[in-house]
Amino acid sequence: MHEPERDPLTWSKIVSDLEREFSSLHGDWMRSVELRERIGEIVAGPDFAGLAPDLQERLDLLHVELVALTRENVCTNERCPHYKKSCKMR
Repeated sequence: MHEPERDPLTWSKIVSDLEREFSSLHGDWMRSVELRERIGEIVAGPDFAGLAPDLQERLDLLHVELVALTRENVCTNERCPHYKKSCKMR
């Protein structure tokens, strides 16, 4: 059975809550990863296409910021002495 769609006000509150949670992370790695995964599921989910463009943009921006925040700092420069290791030059 298909789950009923959430109304725009509900989605607006969900996005606001996610933004509030993002602003309270304060460098907490595990919470950042969990939030990235939750937002990633929404962005990849079936309801995303039906959201208002401003909500889509806000979710996309949050997801991009969380992906950048949680990426591992592993060097990909083959010429660098830290190649495939943690690199502070990155």
